[in-house]
Amino acid sequence: MVDIRQGMQQNMTATAAMQMFMRTLQASTTELAEIAAQAMAANPALEELPDTPDNDGLPSGPLNREATLRHERFMDTLTGETTLAEHLEEQIRRSALPPATEKAALELIPYLNHHGFFSEPMQDIADTLRLKPELFRKALKAIQDMDPAGVGAQDLRESLILQLHRKGEHGGIPMQLLTGHWHELVNHQYEAAARALDVEEEAVTIAARRIAKLNPDPGSGYSRAELNVITPDLIVTRDGDELIVTLTGEDIPRLTISAEYREMMSEKAENAELRRYLSRCFREGRELIRAINERQQTILTVAQAIVRRQREFFLRGPHKQIPLQMEDIAADTGVSISTVSRAVRGKFLRCQYGVYELRRFFSAALSTKDGSVESAGSVQARIRALIDAESPDKPLSDAALEAALQAEGITVARRTIAKYREQMKILPAKLRRR
Repeated sequence: MVDIRQGMQQNMTATAAMQMFMRTLQASTTELAEIAAQAMAANPALEELPDTPDNDGLPSGPLNREATLRHERFMDTLTGETTLAEHLEEQIRRSALPPATEKAALELIPYLNHHGFFSEPMQDIADTLRLKPELFRKALKAIQDMDPAGVGAQDLRESLILQLHRKGEHGGIPMQLLTGHWHELVNHQYEAAARALDVEEEAVTIAARRIAKLNPDPGSGYSRAELNVITPDLIVTRDGDELIVTLTGEDIPRLTISAEYREMMSEKAENAELRRYLSRCFREGRELIRAINERQQTILTVAQAIVRRQREFFLRGPHKQIPLQMEDIAADTGVSISTVSRAVRGKFLRCQYGVYELRRFFSAALSTKDGSVESAGSVQARIRALIDAESPDKPLSDAALEAALQAEGITVARRTIAKYREQMKILPAKLRRR
């Protein structure tokens, strides 16, 4: 019986440790600092090591800014500056949702960008959080029902649809344009849309004006303090043809178990209750420290595998990015796809061509005339190069970009070019004209 209880306790400990590792792995550097600060507040046996220079790439960096951050957050409450995430979290907690739905909704909020849109494919998010489809649907609906209207969408089009639904406009020409004629709407092809809808062109023009009054950026009314300069988690350097990947260790909390509390454990050995309490504090503290170390090692391992696969990108430039799937990196590293997904979320890499989120290096394959393949990233790089070289007086339309790529043997649909352009935050040709 004793062996069974010990086995169950060991399994529970292992599960808690794994959950802590997954939580720290998924966290961005800023989120990790918050996790560590909360742990230190709840666990007196944890303390921060002095902030000293660290050149070995192991976890390092201060939590000594926490008092400043707390003061800034307090001042934000006085000045009414609230982030979109904070605004949504408060509403979720006050909405009397079933506990499971509330928990899932709160887990979804960090995946929203400052516009209020989800920054990853919905299926990837559901897989990462291990949410069953029905619970994911309920949590998503809960967020989309919150203020501001239009939040919780995957893109601008869906956000506008949500806003019309909120206003009770479930039918009508505006909704028909958004759901079935988005291409014609954004390209001001009102005549074509009118023919397809069998209405007068003036009716489409009026509907377009109605849509233009909606909010294209639901998060615009909230603090965007999170838009600070990105601190990369990794750096790729070259030594001849060798690519070296190192962790920066910047802003990573350096924690240790307090020597004072270790001494207390020794001195108070006869106090069974105190000993049990300190043992729990030590165990939980060691789990967090180990989780942070394992997080860093996993991120480094995944990044090294990405760099090996994308070697030509780092040697010759973004236009040489090749198609890559998370399954490839999972196979290379021996970890699960969900672990790769967590490892690349919100983690950034700096190389000679700039700073990139690790997710940037994953993309599907596109066929070319000669039977070879191009990645979406390399096609995006080519589109950007064509636009950078265009005449300011005669910018390239999406049709012209399609033709230019076709001439290079790359077949990409015009709607795909438009999607890539939007992802790169490049305006349509008519708005780039000077």
